[in-house]
Amino acid sequence: MKPNTIYCGDACELLDSWKPGCVDLVFADPPFNIGYVYDGYRDDVPDAEYVAWSRRWMATCQRVLRANGSFYIAIGDDFAADIRILGRELGLHLRNWIIWHYTFGQSMKAKFARGHTHIFYFTKDRELFTFNDRQLRFPSARHTEYQDLRANPLGRLPDDVWDEFPRVCGTFKERAGFHGCQMPEALLMRIVMASSNPGDVVLDPFVGSGTTAVAAKRLGRRYVGIDISKSYAKHTEERLAATRNESAAQPHDGEWPALHVEMLLQLYRETKVSLANLLPNEVALRVIAASLSERVGHCYEVVEVRRQFERLAGTKVFPKLPNDTPFVARNHVTTEGKRYQRTIQRLRPRRETKPATEDEVRQVG
Repeated sequence: MKPNTIYCGDACELLDSWKPGCVDLVFADPPFNIGYVYDGYRDDVPDAEYVAWSRRWMATCQRVLRANGSFYIAIGDDFAADIRILGRELGLHLRNWIIWHYTFGQSMKAKFARGHTHIFYFTKDRELFTFNDRQLRFPSARHTEYQDLRANPLGRLPDDVWDEFPRVCGTFKERAGFHGCQMPEALLMRIVMASSNPGDVVLDPFVGSGTTAVAAKRLGRRYVGIDISKSYAKHTEERLAATRNESAAQPHDGEWPALHVEMLLQLYRETKVSLANLLPNEVALRVIAASLSERVGHCYEVVEVRRQFERLAGTKVFPKLPNDTPFVARNHVTTEGKRYQRTIQRLRPRRETKPATEDEVRQVG
């Protein structure tokens, strides 16, 4: 196995020829066996055959994984339960069952629209593994809503439901164009940052569009990719040739490296608070500055973060949040408030009846 290489061939056969324990992190996004059209692979095999094949490639990946390595698998609904059971049978330890929830999901007519993918986070050892939590943190509601000085100054970790990463649609600038199932770079960067260190080897046994290798290279890791398609392998190599290692990039004359800008914008997506509310919040900005510094290896101050936010605001790259309503300050001690004018619907008064006379009583009798 030679790091920083894209191999064309059968993943199981290649992995069987490598030495055990030679990679630090595996991310696999295999075919989902739902009839998708791939180059060089048929995606509609019988269920039992697909499960047996999944066990085979998972075992080969586990074999080349170091003792402290991590193993992520993205899979659809149809075989998610099988993958989890196979992981247990192979002795892998489940850390998280992550749900990647996204908009622009598959449109359906006879059932609910599908808007998620499962991502299993396994480790080879129950206790010995890499997890760089400080590079994943972002402001919590304690910082953004309550400005609570007692809250963890480093921020909070993401939940196991990830909705900060939209699918890479056909119109997106990020779209490579040669593969129909392209994962977002930001999502792979979170995984690579979490479970590997600079210089580690990151393996993708179904490299496809090459996103795993691109994320690894940008973050200063060594990559290894495998794909059975000569076309996918060739296009991935071309994509990697246009990608550079940005792990040591530093600001110059006030200009931030592209990776630093992307990390700041990703922090904004994770925080989910509109810029109008975020800029005056010193507590939240301190957390963002600290987390950004951990992610990119350069110490940024709050004033620099605020200035960069202001520069990016209104540009095409700035993310749009679901709720960008400007913050309106409230007076919590005022006695004046909205008055409710109650309208009472009254019934028409009953007519009074006169007492009967003696003659009227006799007539009734």
